[in-house]
Amino acid sequence: MPIKSIFFLLIAFFITKPFLAQTTYQKDTIYLNFNEMVKDCPYDGIKVKWVKKRGIQFNLCGKAVLYHPDNIGVDTMKIKNLNIFCTITMKEVEQKVQHFREMTYKKWPRHKGDKLYQAYDKNDLFVTYLIEVINAKQFVIYPVKWRNQNIIK
Repeated sequence: MPIKSIFFLLIAFFITKPFLAQTTYQKDTIYLNFNEMVKDCPYDGIKVKWVKKRGIQFNLCGKAVLYHPDNIGVDTMKIKNLNIFCTITMKEVEQKVQHFREMTYKKWPRHKGDKLYQAYDKNDLFVTYLIEVINAKQFVIYPVKWRNQNIIK
């Protein structure tokens, strides 16, 4: 290998090394089935969906609270397209969070104030959509945020 090529590779390595040292995490896109999450709710009379001033709040029967802001659109689709979306359970969400923690422990610090911390916030980890079957012909896909997870209420 000629000296010029080696010299070029060394310069390229030292220029890009700071960028390679920072680990970035690609957010997973997850779909949750609202109807499945609330169908066997053990709590009597629990409110699972309500309209707020600036959006819709969903209570997944005590497992999570999700929020869909009014300023973000929704998609209404035909029920025949429902099988396109692979929904996951809350147990699978927690497994994904645990996997992220194991994968990035002490490798993906972010600065928050003066402290160094790991991002375990579900809004940092996932792009989340909630699917609600509204009738026998249609379902709605809501882009949602996890409540009490670093978002403005």
